[in-house]
Amino acid sequence: MVGPRTAEGVALGFRVKTGHAVAVVLSGPVKAPRVRARRALVLYDEAVPDSFQPYHAGLDLPPKRAEVIVRRLSEIVRKMSLAAVHELVDELRRSDLAPGRACIVVGSLVDPGTIKNAHMHAHAAEGRLFMAAVAAGLERCDLPVAVHAENDLHGSAAKALRTMEGALDRAIVAMGKAFGKPWRLEEKAAALAAWLALSGR
Repeated sequence: MVGPRTAEGVALGFRVKTGHAVAVVLSGPVKAPRVRARRALVLYDEAVPDSFQPYHAGLDLPPKRAEVIVRRLSEIVRKMSLAAVHELVDELRRSDLAPGRACIVVGSLVDPGTIKNAHMHAHAAEGRLFMAAVAAGLERCDLPVAVHAENDLHGSAAKALRTMEGALDRAIVAMGKAFGKPWRLEEKAAALAAWLALSGR
């Protein structure tokens, strides 16, 4: 079904959205990995509700005031994301599930600077902020990390694993049945990202 690599490994996949991420840990040989852990991460400070959407918080403010607010809230996001990622990786390492690589999946990799509509720019900038914050946390934990847009994930994984996208989908569904619910689109995307990381891509 997949390529020739058979060495055991552990990899971590994330589906990152505004304010949150779902993480899935896979282990085993690349040709037949299994889910070992699943976690939901909060990437903003729930005591500071505006940190959920930092760029939206500045939309109706004068530019200089907006810049100050966005900078402060974005720093909260970075701090919370760093702590959440570090806590997860540390837990995995203490459980003998130390990941060797990680992969992040996001909705889009469009440069926010290319978007003129203020509201859409805010969404794109927040997507970029949370993705970058998680990536920085992983890098701080000395984990190599790759980033993929969700609409490119299946194609990239099929190529790396030398199989068909339909076979990947069936395998991901089977992983979820074996591990248990919840196994929504977010978990499936995170699991496929972890599988891609497990392949070394």
